[in-house]
Amino acid sequence: MKELIKLVAYKHELDIKRGQSKYMDTDWIAQSIVDEIDEVKEEIMANNAPHLEDELSDILWGWLTLVENLKRRGCVKSHGSILKRALKKYEERILPLHGDNRDDDIWNEVKAKQKKVLEKERDELK
Repeated sequence: MKELIKLVAYKHELDIKRGQSKYMDTDWIAQSIVDEIDEVKEEIMANNAPHLEDELSDILWGWLTLVENLKRRGCVKSHGSILKRALKKYEERILPLHGDNRDDDIWNEVKAKQKKVLEKERDELK
């Protein structure tokens, strides 16, 4: 993953050097991820693993690129901080589950608590 992040950062520098503004536009990047999701759906139906993996890698590249742009704007800390947050978030949600009919309530309870923590964290930034 570190190699991909380095490659995204290098590509970002090239885009800046070339003055390619669309690659700096977070809306354009986000839309390109959405477009790739549609392509993934097509490849799932086609049952074509090589093309599916290729399209999934495009989503990953788009996500890494979006994060790189947001990082350089000071909107997020790093790719690693997002991955760390994702791990914490889903460990908190998944590890308490039992695999039975209680799971929806547990998931929603943990999610509500997490939302309050996020709101507090946001308020502390103000």
